[in-house]
Amino acid sequence: MTKLTAFIAALSLFLWSNSFASQRVDHTIEGTVYDAESKFPLAGAIISLVGEESNRVATDQQGKFVLPIGAADKGEIRITYVGFKPVQTTVKSGEKAVINLETDEKSLGAVEIRGDRIRTEGTKSLSIESIDRELISRNQTASLGTLLGNIQGVTFASFGSNIQLPIIHGLYGNRILILNNGFKHGFQNWGSDHAPEIDIQSAESISVIKGAAAVRFGPDALGGAVVTESHSMPFNSELNGSAVAGFQSNGRGFNTGINLSEGYGNFSWHLGGNVNIVGDRHTPDYMLTNTGAREYSAFGGAKFKISDNLIAKANYSFMRQNLGILRASIGSSGAALIRNFEAERPVIIRDFSYDINEPNQFVSHHLASLKLDWSIDPDNHVSFRYAFQSNGRQEFDVRRNAELPIIDLNLTTQDIQADYSHKLSDRIHGIVGGQILMQSNANNPGTGITPFIPNYEGFRASMFLVETLQRGNSEWELGIRYDYERNSVAGRERTQASFSDSFSFSNFTAALGFVHEINEKTTFRSNVGTGWRPPNMAELYSFGQHEARQLFGLLRYYEDAEGNLQNDRVVSMSESGVEAEQSYKWVNEIEINGSKGRFSASFYANYIANFIFWRPIGVVGTLRGPMPTYIFDQANAFFTGLDLTYEWEHSPNWSSKIGGSYIWSQNVERNEPLINQPPININYQLAFDKRNVGPFDRLELALQPMYTFRQFQAPREVTIRDIIEGNVTIDLDSEIFDFLAPPPGYFLLNGFAKAEKGDFGLSLQVHNALNTRYRDYLNAMRFFADDLGRNIMLTIHYKF
Repeated sequence: MTKLTAFIAALSLFLWSNSFASQRVDHTIEGTVYDAESKFPLAGAIISLVGEESNRVATDQQGKFVLPIGAADKGEIRITYVGFKPVQTTVKSGEKAVINLETDEKSLGAVEIRGDRIRTEGTKSLSIESIDRELISRNQTASLGTLLGNIQGVTFASFGSNIQLPIIHGLYGNRILILNNGFKHGFQNWGSDHAPEIDIQSAESISVIKGAAAVRFGPDALGGAVVTESHSMPFNSELNGSAVAGFQSNGRGFNTGINLSEGYGNFSWHLGGNVNIVGDRHTPDYMLTNTGAREYSAFGGAKFKISDNLIAKANYSFMRQNLGILRASIGSSGAALIRNFEAERPVIIRDFSYDINEPNQFVSHHLASLKLDWSIDPDNHVSFRYAFQSNGRQEFDVRRNAELPIIDLNLTTQDIQADYSHKLSDRIHGIVGGQILMQSNANNPGTGITPFIPNYEGFRASMFLVETLQRGNSEWELGIRYDYERNSVAGRERTQASFSDSFSFSNFTAALGFVHEINEKTTFRSNVGTGWRPPNMAELYSFGQHEARQLFGLLRYYEDAEGNLQNDRVVSMSESGVEAEQSYKWVNEIEINGSKGRFSASFYANYIANFIFWRPIGVVGTLRGPMPTYIFDQANAFFTGLDLTYEWEHSPNWSSKIGGSYIWSQNVERNEPLINQPPININYQLAFDKRNVGPFDRLELALQPMYTFRQFQAPREVTIRDIIEGNVTIDLDSEIFDFLAPPPGYFLLNGFAKAEKGDFGLSLQVHNALNTRYRDYLNAMRFFADDLGRNIMLTIHYKF
């Protein structure tokens, strides 16, 4: 009986204990992690329970997480994400925490991480590559175009040693939108001879969107967009910054700059500036006279938290440039012009000098902007932005009145933007927005010549919508945009009679994108879209001498009844056959990330109806002498190509990266090649990176060989001599030609070394280490001189 009683008691205790256990609740805490600056969710942030670090989870694509905490009703968690300051906070079970991470200025995020951060609404299915702050600071005196040449599929066109602008998949100039701190950079974006006046040292990161018809950005992004991001100005950060000073051997140049920032609870600021002075550059064999540069920049900003969900941000930047252009590019007679083109060395070579004489460009640019961000709730966000820009440009030429500019323009731009990021459900989110862009460009009197372009005023109104649907491991992105543009122009005919015209363009932009995570390591992106671009004022109204050539816009010439070109009057838009460009582009990208390597391949095809390009048409006499002459023309064109990149880690300290780009382009209307298209390029980098080496905290070394092939798709050659001596007849129906055959391919060896000790760092960079003599096909000065010889750049920097 006693045993039976004991058994029943034990059974009862067991059942009671199990009943109690079944009633115990295991709690979880959940929430969403956002980028405090952009208000976009951060996928992949790590949430760990303090004291039980093994209990951790990562946020999903929407930045959400759910973490079990056992029987406790609250838990203290730590949130970490590379590139952001870690946060530690307590969350109660049953609450949905909202956690905002602020950028960590001292963290140098990898290229891929920065790329993910700017994948905002409307760009997720597009191919994006970014350059982080470390690579920007490494190229202290580089131009924006030169720096972006480090990205596959992006190269740059040059007008000598001072002027470079990016080319994306064969398109450049007005087809590449430069977004300076979120706003269209308002400058004289005419062609390869006007570079964007942006101090890249003021940027925290720079990204290239190689997309088709980027719906969010509009007609100016027909070939893609370059996005520069300024300082994020985080709150609650101590005074920090950096100072740099450098010297370069080629041009005996020196530069210096400073960058400061500080943040309080509700207020933060940053301030900086740079100076860069370079004298005449040189090739391996001779001096390039009048190729010096003087550049001064200043930038600053402030951020103020009006309330927990309303933040105001203001920025200002200024840049002034005086850029010399190779003196030997100017010829005063037919014989001199022939000699300039045929000479192996420039006909004018002088001793080294810091002087900048004619021809030269003097440019100043101001940008002031205001931004308001209102977070209605974690899923809804409103942004309002306004910017004012003033761009002044003077160009001086070798002429009798050399003190008078041959071009003197003031361009003002006002940009008003508003957008609303929303979430319709757990699977559908997007953005809707609008933009008003107003520009006014005026010629200042006193040049003594017919203005190269007329005065004009432009107005553009735009609306766009992008929605994203998520299904499992896939995302679909659909976007549509409408733009209306109106322009009024007033100028002078060749006879000095006045003319005026008004015209408008409007069209839709649309894109459909698809992103699919094939597995944890492989992602596929595809984007097909159609976009358009109205011709800019230089393409329509260019008239006469500009730098080392003459240019005539589409409305500045016509063909008479005998088939001869005439330019005695300006053709009105209504009677011309000029049409806007219409693009149909398909881009596919696959990216594979392994434990030791990363591979990406991007293939694209782009058909552009009414493609506008300039082509040589002959040599025309001017008061200064005969000059190579070009006209703008239109034709249907096709571009296709492939960009490849492969990176792998040999060991914890050694890594390699190899890449290459190929593009094939054709004027399909006339079955002939296009002019000035990038040749095939292959580049490689072997890098060493190790901490605590000898007396240094960190040591980096890199060897960077590259090879650029001869452009085998270039037009035929018709020499200046044959044209001047009348050995060839050229008209509009003639096959396209160039004044010189493309130069041979060339090999360059570059290198980089950097050592850090505490807050100090010393870097050494060598370009063209073998002092190779070469000419680049995309450098307009290749007609007259070799490209730059060896350049050794030494930089000392201090971070605090």
